[in-house]
Amino acid sequence: MTRTRWLAGALALGVLAAVLAAWIGRDDDTPAAPAAPMPTARPRPAAPAPARVRQAAAGTATAAELPLATQFEQYMASGDPALAFAAYRLIADCVEFNDRHDRLVFDRRIAARAPRDTIMPGYRAMTDDEKRHDAAYCAGLTARQREARLDALARAAKAGVPGAAVAFADEGPFGDRSALRTRPDDPLVQAWKASANAQLAQAADGGDAATLIYFAPALLSGTDVVERDAALAYRYNMALGLIYADLLGPGDPAAKAFTQQIPGMVEAELDPAARAAALEAARRIAALERARRERATRDGGRQ
Repeated sequence: MTRTRWLAGALALGVLAAVLAAWIGRDDDTPAAPAAPMPTARPRPAAPAPARVRQAAAGTATAAELPLATQFEQYMASGDPALAFAAYRLIADCVEFNDRHDRLVFDRRIAARAPRDTIMPGYRAMTDDEKRHDAAYCAGLTARQREARLDALARAAKAGVPGAAVAFADEGPFGDRSALRTRPDDPLVQAWKASANAQLAQAADGGDAATLIYFAPALLSGTDVVERDAALAYRYNMALGLIYADLLGPGDPAAKAFTQQIPGMVEAELDPAARAAALEAARRIAALERARRERATRDGGRQ
C-alpha cells in the first residue's frame, strides 16, 4: 500500500505541474494550486487575493510595502475570507522564514518557460536579496501573530477559499501536528480532524485541484490526518485522471494511471453501483475544475 500511495503522490505532482502551467496567465506571481511535498519545504497554497509585493531588488522592506502588522490587520478587518487566507499566508511565510531562514518562492517567469511535465514548475530557492527583504519584513513577527494566523486560516477554510482546506490540514490541530500522534484520542484533536476532512472533501468535490492533489493519494492508505476511504479514493483519483486527460490528452500515461491503474487498486472493495456513483462524481469534479481554469483565463487569472 505504501507503493500505491507513493505512485499516486508522484503522479499528482504532474497534475500540479499541468494545472500551474494552465494558469500561468495570472497577473501576480502566485500560483493557483498548492504545493505537494518536497524534500526540503512545502510551498504555501496561494491565496486568490493578490500577494504582497516582494521587494527583491531592494533587498529590504520599503515604504511602498505596508508593515507586516498593518497589512495583516487590514486583511483581517476586511471581512473577506479570501483576504483572511492572504493574511494567513502573510504570517505563514514569515513563520517559515524566521524558523528556517529560507522558503520556496514561486516565480511565474520560470514557470512559463518550464516544460509541461516539470515537477513543481516555477518554485525556486530564495535569492540573497529576497532573504534580506524577508529578514527585515518579518523581524517584528510576534507570538500573537503566529497564533492569529490560525484563526485567519480557519475562517478561510470554513468559507471554502481555494487552497485553504489543504493549509488547514497541513498545519495540524491548533498548529501542532504532533498532537495527531501524541493525543489521537483527545476529543479536541478528533474534532479538528473531522473538520479538516470535511473541508477537504467539500473542496475536492468543488473541483479544487489543490485539494485533489493533497487528498486523493492520502485516501488510498490513510495518513495521520486523513482516514483511508476506498470510495473517496476511487472518486478523487479518477477525477485527477480526468483532469489530466483534459489537460494533456486521454493517452497521457498519467491520465491512464489515474483513471485505470490507481482506481483499480481499490475498485474490488466497491460494488458496481458504488463504482458508478464514484465515476459520475469524478466527472462532475473534473468539469468544475475545468470551469475554474476557464474562468481564471477569462478573468485574467483571478478566481
